[in-house]
Amino acid sequence: MNRMSSILALAFAMLSAQTAVARVGEVAAHQPAIESRSAPVIVEDGLRFRDLDRNGKLDIYEDWRRTPAERAKDLTARMTVPEKAGMMMHAVNSGYFGPGGAVLDQLAPPPPGALKPPVNVTGVPGFDRADKPSPRDLIVNRNVRFIMTSPGGSPADAARWANALQEMAEGTRLGVPIVFSADPIHTTNRLPGGALPPPDRVKITSSWPDQIGLAAARDPALVRRFGEIASAELRAMGFRMILNPMADVVSEPRWNRIPGTFGEDARLSGEYAAQFILGAQGTHLGPDGIMATVKHFPGDGPVENGLDPHNPYGKKLVYPGRQWKLHYDAFAPSFRANVAFAMGSYGIPTWLDDVATNFSRKVMTDLLRTKMHFKGVAITDWMHAQPWGLEDQPKIERERRMVWAGIDQLGGEHETSYIIDLVKQGKLTGKRIDVSVRRILEPMFAMGLFENPYVDPEAALRVVKAPEYVAAGELAQRKSIVLLKNASNVLPLAQGRKVALEGFAATPKALAGQVVDAAAADVIVVKVNSPFRNNTSGQAFFVKTHEGTPVFAGADNADELATIRKAVATGKPVIVAMSMERPAVLSEFADTVPAILATFGSDDAALADVLTGAFAPTGKLPFALPADAASVEGQAEDVPFDFARTAYPFGFGLSYPPRKN
Repeated sequence: MNRMSSILALAFAMLSAQTAVARVGEVAAHQPAIESRSAPVIVEDGLRFRDLDRNGKLDIYEDWRRTPAERAKDLTARMTVPEKAGMMMHAVNSGYFGPGGAVLDQLAPPPPGALKPPVNVTGVPGFDRADKPSPRDLIVNRNVRFIMTSPGGSPADAARWANALQEMAEGTRLGVPIVFSADPIHTTNRLPGGALPPPDRVKITSSWPDQIGLAAARDPALVRRFGEIASAELRAMGFRMILNPMADVVSEPRWNRIPGTFGEDARLSGEYAAQFILGAQGTHLGPDGIMATVKHFPGDGPVENGLDPHNPYGKKLVYPGRQWKLHYDAFAPSFRANVAFAMGSYGIPTWLDDVATNFSRKVMTDLLRTKMHFKGVAITDWMHAQPWGLEDQPKIERERRMVWAGIDQLGGEHETSYIIDLVKQGKLTGKRIDVSVRRILEPMFAMGLFENPYVDPEAALRVVKAPEYVAAGELAQRKSIVLLKNASNVLPLAQGRKVALEGFAATPKALAGQVVDAAAADVIVVKVNSPFRNNTSGQAFFVKTHEGTPVFAGADNADELATIRKAVATGKPVIVAMSMERPAVLSEFADTVPAILATFGSDDAALADVLTGAFAPTGKLPFALPADAASVEGQAEDVPFDFARTAYPFGFGLSYPPRKN
């Protein structure tokens, strides 16, 4: 080497060293919080790392300076097949929550009045309490790391329970942390099948309208704020994943899952789902976000005759209007927002395949990944009891088909032996399993779970139901209420006007002092539900499923129409407030009452504020209302805005005239 080359080499080496020092200094400024309960902490270059496998050296997966992809690849290579199979399960765990957040080793007795397990419609083991492994069994023996649960006790208790399970996971061979997931718990949280919860149920979190109510509020910024608040409250209790939002388009008005959607307009549904995701995850998933799950790809809205695809009689998604693209395109904004998980539908998308979505490679690989460019984790719905198209196949073959189709994680499942056996038999390759495990691990690394999976129980008490979060939810409830009719400006109720209430659990504070019996009232307010029928076939997945009917005649809640008519018979003005679970025909009573309001998960306090004018209604219908039952029966299941006769169009909503001074 000549002298000039030596000088250049020395200069380059010095510059590289300076750059390295600068880079270390830059990284040091971003040292994440590290918390360990049993794993040692390694110090390297003045930086702290958790030695999760306790081998005394810094492995790639333990090094937070590495990318999530690098760390996921390294950890996957260290895992055994049973450990990988555990990562591909998304178990349900409940009944092991003890006083103060203690973790029980045995199932606690079910609470009085608890729902019975759903009827087994396929002969496959379902949610039987005897089939629920303990947390220790799930985490230590089965290597499961994704657990769906519900927060119990206080927010601090929920945090303590999560911490105890994280400590259990930290003590295992590789120290892989847990992702706790939750179904939506901030909204009305209807019971299985669509029934409303008891009026005395107290939410552990801030309280928001149903997702369909957020669509009625017509405020994308509010939807994003809802995502941020749901994320903050859930994270405070140890949750890092939510099984929401639904991007399904309401094209079939009898469907029982309409309250969980953003309504009939595919463009709005897609936009609002993406706004929720951006609020929950952030623009880039990190420690200040939770993983969102968009569902149910390629769109669960076009259910045959409005019947629930949880059940064998409703297993088909049908497309008489050939509008399948409209439904799957509604998911595109969520994919552009980098949603972490995508959940498949229960139904058979008959335009493309003859098996349920999660068994279909045409859907879960060709459409979802190749055409729609989804990069995240593909998860089944809680699928093990709905093997539509493969009913005659054993469970091990159904699991093989799902993974072959492109599924990464099995929702509602904890039995790892099938995946393990499939690998042993050569029916699933180790390479294919590794692809799913790396996909599952990457967002866990991005969120910083491997640095600190623990939460502060005292902070949970401050964050969950923080006053500003409660106020935001209460505003959303009021903004979601839609005024459909207001003849002679009967609303808002004049101050001091005597009011009789029908269908209310208690007198709202806003009406205190004004409520009297019907005989002494100036006006009667009747609160009802939209018409529904309970499934009685004995095949329903849920104990009670609100199957769709648009009219009260023949409905299981026809007595609510009788209540309206009894109030009208008094000769006094009657205001009807309908909890609109689905598009309803209002002609059975609309001409006899001067005012009608539609609510979408708002509580009585919010409704009272609109009735009295403390809040002037601003909501707009998130779906059109049919003029008659024939228009419902005649519409095509996959086509929105398809009523032959429409009583109230999509986007309709009145307000009050300005107050006179």
